[in-house]
Amino acid sequence: MKRLLLAAAIAALTFTHASAAWWVENDYSFGSNGLSKNSLTLFRKHSRVLTSGLNVSFYKDKTGYADRIYSFRVPVMYSGSKYFVSLKPFLYPVSPLTRSGASGGKLYLLTSLMDETDESYLHLAVSGAWASQKAFMTEAGTPVRKTFSQSAFEVQAEKSFYGQFFFQLTGAGFPKSPGISNSRLLRPVLDQSDMAYLGTFRQLTALPEWALTAQVARNMKPEYDSHLYAGYSKISIRQAGIANSAIFGLKLGLNEKSNLDMAYNAYKQENSGWKSYYKLFLQIFF
Repeated sequence: MKRLLLAAAIAALTFTHASAAWWVENDYSFGSNGLSKNSLTLFRKHSRVLTSGLNVSFYKDKTGYADRIYSFRVPVMYSGSKYFVSLKPFLYPVSPLTRSGASGGKLYLLTSLMDETDESYLHLAVSGAWASQKAFMTEAGTPVRKTFSQSAFEVQAEKSFYGQFFFQLTGAGFPKSPGISNSRLLRPVLDQSDMAYLGTFRQLTALPEWALTAQVARNMKPEYDSHLYAGYSKISIRQAGIANSAIFGLKLGLNEKSNLDMAYNAYKQENSGWKSYYKLFLQIFF
């Protein structure tokens, strides 16, 4: 799970793989409604504290996104002794199928709230995101193509006990976008997980109102180089009700320079049945 072990990942990048100047991550998800979602990111470590990357992603399914919806990101990360800052601009070029596009960015700040001893810590993270979307929406029953803006804010607390048990709570809010409160969006392309963590593998393009997530993980070292994790999310989606999402996964250290993450996601939208999604995440250091 990306967010639950973020602090551990930061430590790994800073210390365990200090000699690695490059690494690549491939995040592939698939499942119900013909979902196919793939993300490839190449990272370069410029110094002990500064890292940048280049990401290209796409998703498609059978529910209105039959063609691939592409997106690009340029993450920049700075790691200090007790804080971590990341900036992630993103771009969704206008899709020929939906004639929708988006651009924006997310700023993320993580800091330690206590002296770290025996690998125990308490971290607090806050983030803010902004995006501009161009999409069709219905007004008086007629589709109209408009540009509108949206924003999101997020607060997250993570506690580790001796580097063996991890607990995390995350809350995100999405203020109402001006000018579209009485409109219905038609196939917007922005995946709202670029704005805040939602705890689901599928793309969510409808506008959320809020999201709450609880996550837990168990480090199996030294017997096994692996983590077991689980999470539950509740997402309020404007004009679509409440969605529930549960994730169960296993992260494995294949060797000193590669990790594999395998997970299952059960997702249920209000007045709909459960959907199943699967993820394979591979990380390789050079």
